[in-house]
Amino acid sequence: MTTLIAKTITKACVPIIILFSISLLLAGHNYPGGGFIGGVMFTSAISLLYIVFGLRYMDSLYRYQWEKWFAVGLLISTLTGIGAMAFRYSFLRSTYLTVSLPLLGDIKLLSTTFFDIGVYLVVTGSLLFVFKTMGEDE
Repeated sequence: MTTLIAKTITKACVPIIILFSISLLLAGHNYPGGGFIGGVMFTSAISLLYIVFGLRYMDSLYRYQWEKWFAVGLLISTLTGIGAMAFRYSFLRSTYLTVSLPLLGDIKLLSTTFFDIGVYLVVTGSLLFVFKTMGEDE
């Protein structure tokens, strides 16, 4: 049984941790971070929810199938690498596309961003699948 203080602090901290994991994911090309550490931070936020509120309560709120996150992430990462080969470049060659948006100006869309999103989903899906599987009662 967890205290009211732990539950209240967890409810306040989890959204902040998730936003931080997304900022790590998006800043990974120019600054420290990326898909791996962003996925680990997201996993820590969801794991904190599992620890404080319990597995049964979390499953009653939502029933994610984390192995599907793993599969989708692996597909995205693989297609990003093979996509460069379709244009006769080496595997995982990075490129960018500049898009002009009215309020934001010019934005560069990097192909490595899609690779990092795939890694983010692979790390999140695999770790949370393992944690949830190990925590289930038989």
